[in-house]
Amino acid sequence: MTKSLRLAQKIYADTSKLTASDLLSNEDYEEERADLLRLATQHRKQRRLRLSQDLSLVFETRFTAWLQIQEELRWLTQPSHQDMAEVFSRCNLLVPSYQGELCATLFVDGGDNPASLYWIQCIAANAFSVALRLSGQVLRGRSRESSTGTLAAVHAFIFRPTARCGPASEIIWGDTAAQHAAPLSAMARHVLSRDLNAPSNPSCFMAPTSVMRTTTKTTFPTAGVGPPSLTLPKYPPLRVVMACKQETGGDSPEESGIGVNPRGD
Repeated sequence: MTKSLRLAQKIYADTSKLTASDLLSNEDYEEERADLLRLATQHRKQRRLRLSQDLSLVFETRFTAWLQIQEELRWLTQPSHQDMAEVFSRCNLLVPSYQGELCATLFVDGGDNPASLYWIQCIAANAFSVALRLSGQVLRGRSRESSTGTLAAVHAFIFRPTARCGPASEIIWGDTAAQHAAPLSAMARHVLSRDLNAPSNPSCFMAPTSVMRTTTKTTFPTAGVGPPSLTLPKYPPLRVVMACKQETGGDSPEESGIGVNPRGD
């Protein structure tokens, strides 16, 4: 087991919120960065669910949140206490508070096409719902952000168990007019089940051969999802939040999905 793999496993298995004491120095992080980003690419790929052409869901872990913090602070030569507090506060939204919970980032893809704009408005109006059937439980997703009517393409969700269910493993999502479901791949089922109890998962970066050889083709509902022609109920005025422009120069973490807003393909 490499040094980077041991470090990633240790960070993943801890159940506490991230603090400055969990971070590597910039110099130490640069030495391990390439290996850590490769691990993150694999880690996120295994936990990425494509809901539709316009929606994707990436389940996060304490490791991906930690790497997000390291990447953001890497660009700041002398981060202030306020900078540190803001980064930790935001990234800790991706760390489950208790065992049995999962955290995820929901991405609305597709730019300004009608379907994407519909989903952005739908989520802002609290008309979007998502739930996971996994390990005999129904884990219902809830947005981490307060209900402010903010238009945004990226949202943090927390999934908490709300009921028992049968053995089926699937993701269920939709709006107030229609709900859709898709089965989880063997890989997604395996890693997410382990994530429910991270401290007891000694090898989260190594999937069994039988699971790795199993592939599931992504299928989208034939009837479409959340048709943009639907009229949403009247809600308070929405305000648009513009994404900050990312700095350029240096190595890019795009391949890992850390520090950027990936499409989730």
